[in-house]
Amino acid sequence: MRAAHIGRFGAAQDVFELVDHAPTPTPGQGEVLVRQRATSVNPIDCRRRSGYGEKLMKLRGLVSFPLTLGNDISGDVVAVGPGVTTLKTGDAVFGAKSPSTQGSYAEYCVVSEQDVVAKPETLSYTEAAALPYAFLSAWAALKDAGLRAETAAGKRVFLQGGSGGTGVVTLQVCKALGAYVATTAGPAGIDLCQGLGADWVINYRTQDFAQHLSDFDFAICLADDTDEKKMLSILRRGPGAGYGTLVHPLMSLVDEKGLVVGGAQAVGTFLSRRVAQAIQRRGYGWSLYKPDRAALELLARLAAEGKVRAVIDQTYPLADIAAAHEYVERGRSKGKVVVDIA
Repeated sequence: MRAAHIGRFGAAQDVFELVDHAPTPTPGQGEVLVRQRATSVNPIDCRRRSGYGEKLMKLRGLVSFPLTLGNDISGDVVAVGPGVTTLKTGDAVFGAKSPSTQGSYAEYCVVSEQDVVAKPETLSYTEAAALPYAFLSAWAALKDAGLRAETAAGKRVFLQGGSGGTGVVTLQVCKALGAYVATTAGPAGIDLCQGLGADWVINYRTQDFAQHLSDFDFAICLADDTDEKKMLSILRRGPGAGYGTLVHPLMSLVDEKGLVVGGAQAVGTFLSRRVAQAIQRRGYGWSLYKPDRAALELLARLAAEGKVRAVIDQTYPLADIAAAHEYVERGRSKGKVVVDIA
C-alpha cells in the first residue's frame, strides 16, 4: 500500500517519505481495516513530526520508525477482525484513532470499531476527514470544563480561535446544541465565523476580548495559552462554569526536563491552577484527545441533519504531505487541511 511515513523527527521536507509497498496492516480483535479515501493534517501531527512529546510517546510505545502519522479516518471497511459486531465490509465510515505508530497517512488503516461510525451521506469522504479528530479534541476540553450536550442549551461559551480547523467544527456543534458562542478570529476569519453562527466574533488584531466579554459559563483555549488569565477573567464564578485547554505545558515540560522532574513540575502547575479555580467553584482542565463514541455519534447526527458542515481550506494529495504540513504550520488556515488518498 501507499503510505507517507517519517524515519526520524525533523522538518517536513526533510523527513517525509512516500512509499508504494508498505505492508498492509491486519485487523485484530475488535478492529476493522479501512481503505482510506481521505485524512487531514492536525497541528498535533506537525508537532509529533518535530519530536514533540517524544518522551511520553516512547513510554506508551508510540515511537518507532518508520512512523506513520495521522488520526482522521474516512473511507470504506474492507476487512473486519474477530469480535466486530457493529460494522461489515463495504460500510463507509469516519472517525479518529488515537496516536499510534501506524496512523492514517496511508491507503489502509486499522482502527477499533468503537472509534468509527457510519459516514453521513451528507458528507463526502473529503468532508468527513475534516471533522472528527479536531472535534473530539475540543469536546474533551469542553467536557473537562464541565459542559454536557444535554445541558448545553443557553450556556455561554467562549472559543479562542474560532476560524481554525478545530474552532470551525466546535463552534457549529455548540450552536447546534443551543449555546451562545463568542469567539476570536483575525480579519480574514470574521465572516467565516459569523457564517457558521457565532453570536459574537472579536477581531483579536484590534480588540481585547477580555474588555468586551464577561459572565461566560465556559472558556476553551484552542490556540494560545498565553491568554489563559484573560479567559479565566471572563468566566462567571460558581458551579457549572469552567475552563478547558488543548494548549498546555505537559508534554513540553517532560520533553525539556525528563519524565520525573518535568512530570512533577507539570503536575504541580496543573494542581495549583486547578485549586485556584476550585476556590471560585469553577472547573479547570488540561485536555488531550480522547476517544468518545457518544460524541462521534453526536457529530455524525448533526452533520446528517445539516447542522454541521466541513470547512476545508486546502486539499493536498498524499504525495504532497510535506507541503500540507508546512501550510498548517504557518498557522493561517481557515478551516481544515485535508489529504486526498483516493
